[in-house]
Amino acid sequence: MYLVITPNAYEKYSIELRNMFRLRHRVFKERLGWDVTSVDGEERDQFDDLNPVYIVVLDDQRDVIGCWRLLPTMGPYMLADVFPALMDGRMAIHDPMIWECSRFAVDCSGHRENNLAAVASVTYELFMGLASFCVPRGISGVVTVYDLRIGRLMSRVGIKPHWKTSTRRIGDTAALAGYFPVNEANVAKAAAGAIDGTALWQPELTNTASLNSAHA
Repeated sequence: MYLVITPNAYEKYSIELRNMFRLRHRVFKERLGWDVTSVDGEERDQFDDLNPVYIVVLDDQRDVIGCWRLLPTMGPYMLADVFPALMDGRMAIHDPMIWECSRFAVDCSGHRENNLAAVASVTYELFMGLASFCVPRGISGVVTVYDLRIGRLMSRVGIKPHWKTSTRRIGDTAALAGYFPVNEANVAKAAAGAIDGTALWQPELTNTASLNSAHA
């Protein structure tokens, strides 16, 4: 089950969001040892202050087991403002029909189904949540910074980038950037792979122009 949480629903889903930040702390700070900022067991960065859209996957007990963050590329975003070197000389993307996904995290460690199949299923559901947000708004695809671990996972589940950059070392992480179309083929793969593609809540449809202006 997934939630697509737009800024006007932050208060309604405040518990789920706090649990999402805690999941990010467990994955990025504790498991991967990244140099990220965590306060009271919650990982956040400056892009969380820009009213992003969050995709959150919940298990049957409503524990957060996966998340993704979306921001329009018309404003500040991680690839352009923090990791421009990953673009291999390409110009930074600023397109209202292309958004950025960041802070991809999955943690099934507290569950009996903690295996590759479970992680793949959560990944499919995250992509289903992404599609449910992007498709009605005419958003054609997303750019993202990801490490080789995530790249291998995406490849296993059949969701592949239209283009990707060369791999560069960022601290202890081998990272690259890629563009993933949100198209019928990828959505069909996600729908087939997700154990439960149920949306607990769908945001009110808002056109892309108004969403971009909200982030200006």
